[in-house]
Amino acid sequence: MPLISSPIWIYSTLALVLIISITLNAVLFYTAKKYYTRAKMSEVFPNHEAYFKKANAALPQKTQKRVILFGNSRIQEWTQPPQLKGFELINRGIGGETTAQNRLRFQQDVLALNPDIVILQLGANDLTALGVQPQWYKAITQHCQNNIKFIVDSLLAQRIEVIFLTLIPPTKPDLARRLVWHHKIYQAVEDINQYWNQLPPTKHLHIVDTSKILKDENGRWHPNVNRDTLHLTQKGYQYLNQALTPILKAK
Repeated sequence: MPLISSPIWIYSTLALVLIISITLNAVLFYTAKKYYTRAKMSEVFPNHEAYFKKANAALPQKTQKRVILFGNSRIQEWTQPPQLKGFELINRGIGGETTAQNRLRFQQDVLALNPDIVILQLGANDLTALGVQPQWYKAITQHCQNNIKFIVDSLLAQRIEVIFLTLIPPTKPDLARRLVWHHKIYQAVEDINQYWNQLPPTKHLHIVDTSKILKDENGRWHPNVNRDTLHLTQKGYQYLNQALTPILKAK
């Protein structure tokens, strides 16, 4: 008896399932390797002490107001900050860093450069740990907050002007991040930002609410400001520049 040939849709469905399975496994492998690599490198080089060593040594003598942009990849990718007469802007951002790593290199990459103003954007990488350890919510958020406060307080103690950009809220996670994502990350960002936004204004500390800059009055993101879940496009940085320019001019 001849075999009855299977309908073409069965083969198509099986092929589609196979392709999806291979794709998901590839994404899973890539994500696992990416975060494993980052974790191991941070163990070997926890404070990136040599990252800016040559650049710091090559800085010329300060002749105008020196502004340090300090933090993680959101600072590192800020390649076109406001260009103002009388100001020298120096980027000291390193992608993937946590606040603990920021704190370890804070002396050599910020204080030792004798800044007049420091712009901060840090903390996001601490909170992404909640994607795999949401039960550590209190400990992780408090650790992040304590490190931010240490950096801010240390600057203020030396009468260095601080412009603190509240943590930029993440957008919807992409496929790779969904494997290591949790809704508590959004909550943590809101909780930390709420603390800073409620502080009374002081002479040397300026809090910039990034949500109000990057979103409209209805809480919707401005078009084309997000490159991915955690990072901005150049248009996003243009919004930050517009907000910072009058603040810097007033210093």
